[in-house]
Amino acid sequence: MIWRKGERVADGIVGNRVRTPARHASALPTLRQLLLLLAFACVLPMAGLTFALVGYQYQRERALVQAEAVGTARALMAAVDDRLRGTERALLALAQSPAMATGDLATIHQAALVLQHAEEASNVLLLDASGRQAMNTAAPVGAPLPTEAWPQMLAAIRTRKPSVVDLYRSPLTGRFRVGVAIPVQAASGPMLGLNANIDPASLREVLTRQKLPPSWIAAVLDRSGAIIARTHEHERHVGERARAALVARIGEVPEDAVESVTVDGVPVVTAFSRSPHYGWSVVIGIPRSELSAPLVRTSGILLGGIAGVLLLILGLAWWMASRLGRSVEALGSAVRAMGHHAALDLPEPVFQEARQLGLAFAHAHAALDDAHEALATSEARMRAILETATEAIVTADDNGRIVLFTPAAERMFRIDAEDALGSPVESLVPQHVRSAHVAMRQQAPEGLTRQ
Repeated sequence: MIWRKGERVADGIVGNRVRTPARHASALPTLRQLLLLLAFACVLPMAGLTFALVGYQYQRERALVQAEAVGTARALMAAVDDRLRGTERALLALAQSPAMATGDLATIHQAALVLQHAEEASNVLLLDASGRQAMNTAAPVGAPLPTEAWPQMLAAIRTRKPSVVDLYRSPLTGRFRVGVAIPVQAASGPMLGLNANIDPASLREVLTRQKLPPSWIAAVLDRSGAIIARTHEHERHVGERARAALVARIGEVPEDAVESVTVDGVPVVTAFSRSPHYGWSVVIGIPRSELSAPLVRTSGILLGGIAGVLLLILGLAWWMASRLGRSVEALGSAVRAMGHHAALDLPEPVFQEARQLGLAFAHAHAALDDAHEALATSEARMRAILETATEAIVTADDNGRIVLFTPAAERMFRIDAEDALGSPVESLVPQHVRSAHVAMRQQAPEGLTRQ
């Protein structure tokens, strides 16, 4: 620390023997500020660690919810697959029935009506190799049927494998339908197609039976990403395509959970599972606000708790700093009183160090009183010696001003001590030697008493 000699201090003391710190007192922190800073230094790191742990726990719980949602989407996709496989098995049974072998459309029509009722299909069709309808349970046997081909129904005939028919709008009713198609080899002639059309609303029932949380949005998508069924506002959104980014991600991996936006603009975390057999997908959207709600709620509780703890600690720090400050100020007042030779009145200490400091001040006060008494005794002796001395004694300071003028000097120079004190010492020597006396005095060693 840098100290300066002879600088004024806060209580007004000036002197060359006082060494004060160069730093101004206003730049120093107070005891209250230091304790408050200590309180912040203790609370804020703990608060940061707490929020980091909360964030970690939130991410962990969010990952668990997403994993659960993916598992639920997988289970729903399995339920949709079972629904389609059941219809596929029923169609295969019909294709291998004696009615199909005979080629009797009336008998096929009756068997198809039984299948339609059992599988909750909207209608069952028999297509020729060109895709035209040969039989449709939606119309009586022999009734005129549409002559245009249905290209989307021909996949099973072309590939000779069972397949699903993605969402399409029926040319007869104008309603959305999906279907299951299987190839049928006629007894004689080209390959035929046997199709069972399904109302998307029946697939919506598969979703609702899972009893998902009310805020979760589940949907079935076909291979193009079109919405087949939806738990929320099904009629409004059926036929719409899901977001392109989500459809692209479904094409890349069979299962995942990604951030997305629903077709009605709700920000969600979407868990999906794609069927390895049919290529359709089930998606479940969890509103992001619902996922972040526990974090917001927990953060609010933590913020309130931390704020309360911080206020309590700050209040305690302020109260403690006030007590400590008053104790230190009282000790300072007692020490200043020592400089005026007043009685030392020490305050009641509030902490151990203050007690020890007070005892040190008491010892210093006792030693100072002893020193003052010894100095007074010495001064009295010196005064008695000077007053009774037969030789004239004159003492001047470094500036040549008289500071001591004994009674013998009064008699010698016939000047009262009161008039001599403070006057130049050269006034006592003859005029013709004054210049030499000044030169001699200035060349004398510092602090030497001159007579």
